[in-house]
Amino acid sequence: MRWAGYGLLCTVLLLAGCGEASKIEIALKDLVVVDCPPGSKGGASISLNDSVNVPTRCYRLRGTAVNPAEKPAKNVDVFGKITDANGTLAITRRRVGSLAEVAAGTSAIALDVYLPETAKPPFKLENMKAAGFPNQVDRRQNAGGS
Repeated sequence: MRWAGYGLLCTVLLLAGCGEASKIEIALKDLVVVDCPPGSKGGASISLNDSVNVPTRCYRLRGTAVNPAEKPAKNVDVFGKITDANGTLAITRRRVGSLAEVAAGTSAIALDVYLPETAKPPFKLENMKAAGFPNQVDRRQNAGGS
């Protein structure tokens, strides 16, 4: 009976790993960084390197997403490197932000990013990519548990 329990556990773990295979890779192109429109929420602060609560300014990342799937991608994470005019990293983490959904096919996207007030435009974008899922993913800690 004990071995049957291990077999069941291994099967569950293998099936859980299959969810990774259903990830949708989304190409990003024609990306530009522009000022956020007037009235956009602001006042966010971020942790940057060894400094905490660094004042920020809102910028909007705009461009085109190409979702090869036949249905929208959900919980889309956007990754890449953003450097300022001085070559300084404007964002120190690889994940730039997320989009709730990207339509199937080619569509326009816009993502607000908060960069340090000290970062100087124009910004350089490198290795920008995105990935999402065919279904909504609950990323909360202990999701589904009590």
